[in-house]
Amino acid sequence: MVTTLHVKFPDAWPGWNIHECTLTSAVYESDSQSSESDSGSSTDAELEVGTVTVDPKALSDYYSDTPVFRGNLQRPFCPYEKTTVVLKFAMRSDLISDLVEETEMYLGPLEPLQGSAVPRFYGLYTGTENDQDIACLVLEYCGESITKRFSLLPMNLRVRILEHLGEIHRQGFLHGDFAERNVLHKNGEVRLIDFDRTIPDHHCRCDMNFHAGETTPERGGFGCDYLWDIALHNMKIWKS
Repeated sequence: MVTTLHVKFPDAWPGWNIHECTLTSAVYESDSQSSESDSGSSTDAELEVGTVTVDPKALSDYYSDTPVFRGNLQRPFCPYEKTTVVLKFAMRSDLISDLVEETEMYLGPLEPLQGSAVPRFYGLYTGTENDQDIACLVLEYCGESITKRFSLLPMNLRVRILEHLGEIHRQGFLHGDFAERNVLHKNGEVRLIDFDRTIPDHHCRCDMNFHAGETTPERGGFGCDYLWDIALHNMKIWKS
């Protein structure tokens, strides 16, 4: 796995003075500390260094304290393979806890949904820049956020989003910030993102058969008030 991440930034961004930074895997440190101390050494594979070159053409609010970048990840043991990834940064120490919370979700209840309902998780990395602790969450690139209202999307796409949201419910929690900006779309596929405001202890009894285009079902028998509200008011998949 990539245990050290080297990030190269574009030179042509006015006001952005970080040309490159090197970060260490926070997940690797916590999960591997005991095994390394037992063995006394690490193999080259365990100490893989990955390099991400940030795409200067991808839109990014780099003035933000929580900028998001797109780039290409290259591993030394696979020099001819590049993986398009998203880098979600916390540029202040007080913002790192949000990325830690999201990491715990990807490594916990979201793990079986990676690559289907949510992006693949490639790690959480931490370091220091300008005497400030920073962190970076690395995820699979799954397209751009939906820009239309849910109700204006094709019906099959609306239902697919609801199905993915239902898969998340089955893991025992609510998204907490479900909106168009947190749904990615690429080549007909959708993924849900941003899991730092989740609400635990949800018991969803919906059978995930949404009956799009039919008469609105009874709220009480639907099995999930939250999904019913979204299907009716946000997605507008039923006849009035």
